[in-house]
Amino acid sequence: MDKYNITLPSGGPEYANTEPDFFEIPFVVLANAKRFSGKSLALTSFLKIMKKMDRLDRLFVITGTFANNKHYYKGLDVNEEEDVFEPGIDTCKQLIDILDEEAMLFDQYHEDLQKWKELQKEIRSKKHVNDINEDLLLSFENMEKPTYKYMRGGQPYRPVITAIFDDCMGTELFSTNRRNMLSNMVIKHRHLGETLYGKGSIGLNLIFSVQSYTSNSLGVPKSIRTNVTILAVFRNKNIKELQTIAEELAGEISPEVFLRLHQEATSIPYGFLVVDLNPKKTVKSQFRRCWNEYLYV
Repeated sequence: MDKYNITLPSGGPEYANTEPDFFEIPFVVLANAKRFSGKSLALTSFLKIMKKMDRLDRLFVITGTFANNKHYYKGLDVNEEEDVFEPGIDTCKQLIDILDEEAMLFDQYHEDLQKWKELQKEIRSKKHVNDINEDLLLSFENMEKPTYKYMRGGQPYRPVITAIFDDCMGTELFSTNRRNMLSNMVIKHRHLGETLYGKGSIGLNLIFSVQSYTSNSLGVPKSIRTNVTILAVFRNKNIKELQTIAEELAGEISPEVFLRLHQEATSIPYGFLVVDLNPKKTVKSQFRRCWNEYLYV
């Protein structure tokens, strides 16, 4: 029967590695919290951890309240002109297009670098200039080696890009209009920005900050809930909402244990429960209070 064994293929996609006790990239974070719960501080602190880890090269902020919350993003180098968006029906398409552009720049650098190496080989061969490939010479009129904006240790790498959606519920971003590419973006987030060079795609990390999980008109779309890899649940007096979350997590943890861990996590000011639904083998537990304290079943 060994001939019927299932074997994993080699050569899968490669993404940026993170610290052994941090979360897997790319991710989809869903933070469920009421107003004044500290979620903006918690999520921007998460981003600053990534920044300190050198795993945040570009950050998109999608919100209608950036001017009021700008102080939270201090130190994250947000490009306000290019990377801050009002939540709208075409916002997700804009992000997808930007990922495609980043992938094109990554591939273009590698293509130019190959041509540069060919030109250097021609020059070292001591050929007469008239015998050198004219297209190569025209490609490098200034004789400058190609450059790329994302380099680490002298080597190019696919950038780590994250988008945070803050208080976008009730806007067109969550509409069911067929033009809206939210569901498409979430489902394909790991495969956005497909590159020809290297293994895989750039990918897009997603962070959704919401006040309501299940209300009729403002609930979180199923496409997000079923693709979440990191769930952060803040203090919540709505027992029915907590029970709904617990039931959806039943494959990972029993509702009773979830409610106990949630109570433990939120017993301190601004505390919240983190459930890591795609835990690394190197983490001690898939449950945490805030980002820095493991909880155990």
